[in-house]
Amino acid sequence: MTSQDKIMEARQALADRLRELRVNRIVAGRRMTGDRLAEAMGWSGHKARIYKIENAAQLPSVDDVRTWAIACGAEDQIPELIAQTRYIDAMYAQWRRIERTGLGEIQQAFKSLYERTKELRVWQHSAIPGLLQTEDYARAHLATIIDFRGIPDNLDRAVDARLEQQESLAGARRFMFLLGEQALRTPVVPPEAMDAQLDRLAGFTHDSPNVSLGILPGTARPPVMPPENFWVYDGSEVRVDGVAAQFRLRKPDDIAIYERTFGELADVCVYGAAARALLSDARRALRVDA
Repeated sequence: MTSQDKIMEARQALADRLRELRVNRIVAGRRMTGDRLAEAMGWSGHKARIYKIENAAQLPSVDDVRTWAIACGAEDQIPELIAQTRYIDAMYAQWRRIERTGLGEIQQAFKSLYERTKELRVWQHSAIPGLLQTEDYARAHLATIIDFRGIPDNLDRAVDARLEQQESLAGARRFMFLLGEQALRTPVVPPEAMDAQLDRLAGFTHDSPNVSLGILPGTARPPVMPPENFWVYDGSEVRVDGVAAQFRLRKPDDIAIYERTFGELADVCVYGAAARALLSDARRALRVDA
């Protein structure tokens, strides 16, 4: 289990515990709802925070858990809840130290996750997934992350690790990738390198026993528009990309939402020849703009 896995496991445990406090709080003969808890905590204008905390999408502060416990009549649990929250904070501090050693370590940690996954479903709106990237694209993509987050520059190691991850595409595993058309047109690399990346993608649009690629046309109106990229691992875990950090979801209800989202996006994506046509259009635009 990686450090990030341990953090998410601890976050989920705290989230489950806080939700249990709410559900077990009986007010006027009824269980306390998320809306009523938000009002009791003075969060009337921020009710979504209750949902985010209970689903481990947002880590509560020490003051948050104290107020939460008081609102749920569980003052006796405050010391333990605060200790649990501070423990997670300490784990995050440790993760940040790991991050400061460079992106190579983080990329290396993903390899074992891909290797033990039998079915992977990926949605990305505006960037090519790492498992499908060319070396030039991977280098530019990772360099952007390093620059934005101020991570030590061990770019060569990070690129090598990302390319090693692609070895998992071989074998009996099943990979399903869905991309927004915007990903074909986001100029991560110069036109010549972008053309090579799109050519690589075209190779995945042909019949394959274990890899499928769908593209959501920019003119399509999807039934759902997720604001984040996500990865579904074997239907047992979902990884979601946030701006500040990634987080993992393991609750069956949450996983089911992302599986449904993936399925509905897949229904409006195009495949095969239609996907290649979108790729050809994007490649022609590169030559016109160059």
